[in-house]
Parts: sequence; structure tokens; C-alpha cells
Amino acid sequence: MKRLIINADDFGYDEGVVRGIIELHQEGVITSTTCMTNMPAWPQAAAYLRSNASLGAGVHLVFNEGRPVLPIEQVSALVGADGQFLNDSQILRSVRPGTTAQLRAEFRAQIERFTADVGRPPDHLDNHCAVSYTRPDRFKVTLELAREYNLPIRVPFGDDLEEQATFLSERNALPHWMVRWLGAYFRRRIDRAGIGRPNAFLMQFSTPGNRTPEHLLALLDTLRDGWLSELLVHPGYYADWREKDLRALLDPRVRERLAQPDLQLSTFADID
Repeated sequence: MKRLIINADDFGYDEGVVRGIIELHQEGVITSTTCMTNMPAWPQAAAYLRSNASLGAGVHLVFNEGRPVLPIEQVSALVGADGQFLNDSQILRSVRPGTTAQLRAEFRAQIERFTADVGRPPDHLDNHCAVSYTRPDRFKVTLELAREYNLPIRVPFGDDLEEQATFLSERNALPHWMVRWLGAYFRRRIDRAGIGRPNAFLMQFSTPGNRTPEHLLALLDTLRDGWLSELLVHPGYYADWREKDLRALLDPRVRERLAQPDLQLSTFADID
């Protein structure tokens, strides 16, 4: 059996993303989403989750977009003068005192907001954007919280790291050796800590030039028996790239493939 988590990222980002993810869940195409509890449409997303327990949901830990959940004075090392989180390039250069402690507090606040607003705990944690994985000191905070809350996490560096390294390197403009080294390091840290994770993370579909039913179907053909794989998608409305993801997922050929008996749609709660 091939088990697949189709995880729709950014639930709560804006009204168009919330609308698209709800539509896909109601159509039976997705069973999992990841929530941005610091973004404007989070109240609408939370309201849907409160009455739809069949949609597995995790927390999309954010520190590079939007405003923090905590008061700005409590996370001054994480924000700019406008009160917004630092951008990716600023994060990579940042050595502000107190960053790690403030990041831990902010991430914990995002998790606690999810639980308070939805009425149930999240079923996993993951990080927003690749910058989270290029700073081991930042990713360490996610590992600590995964252990604290006893939650599995998304891992871009799974059991298929060797196969994915070239794509990840090109996609994120990082040296191939760095992707392999960091990937092996993170995976080793996760496994030694006993934190649950899928076997594979498939992000190729939701990238420029690949948001088509044909590419998605070809990717589904690569799923391995006995593995639990996560497929990253970014559906929504009011943004062309998100609408491409949405249309591909609703394509009749894709829906027919997802209904085949050799494939089981899953959530992070299904991780052994």
C-alpha cells in the first residue's frame, strides 16, 4: 500500500487560500493542511477546522512573513522597524542577541493559538519556507518543540535524500554538498530524537513549470509501496500559481488516480 499525505500549505494566509483548501477537502482530494496562525485569514481557517475534524491540521511555524503572534516587544530580535518579521536574507545574516529564545517563545505561541482556536492540538509541525532549514540553530527550535508536544514533523530530507538532493539544490540555490550534508544532519537529529516523520517529501509539483495534472500524475507514479509520503501543494484563489495547483488537483484524471485501491490518503496522525 502507498500511503500519501497531500498537505495543503498556508491555511489562513488569506481568504483565497482558505477558500481553495476548504473546496479541496470537501471534494475529498486533500486530508491534511498546515496553518499559519499569524496571518489575516486564520480566524476563518480555525472556524472550519473546529467543525471538520476529518481535515488533519498542523502548525506552519512562521518567522519570515507577516506579524508575530506575540507582542512585538517580546520578539524584538525577530522583527524589523515596521513590526513585521525579518525577510529571508535578513534572517540568514541575523545574529541579534536573544533570537533563539524569542523564536522558541513565538513558535510556542503559534502552537498554543492553534489549540485554543481550533479546540484540538495540531497533528504535526513544519516550517514555512526553505530558510528554516539553512540555519541549524533555527531548526533546532522546531525539534525541541516537536519533542515537547510529542508531534511529528515535515522533513524535506527523508529516506529519499540522495534522489532529491539535486532538485533541492537547484530549487533553493544551495550547493549540492550543502543540501546533502544538512539533509543527513537534520534527518539524523530527528531520528535520534524519536520524532516521527514521513518517509519522503515531494515538493516538485508545486514549483514553477510543474503545476499541471500531467506532472502530478507522473509524480504519483513514483510513490513507493510501504512508504508514507508527503506531497506539498499550495492551492488557493486570487493568485495564478495557487490556482494552477488547485486546478491540477481537481483534474478528473488526478482524482481518478487518487481513488485507486493501491493508494491511501493519510494524515500526519497516521505516522507509526
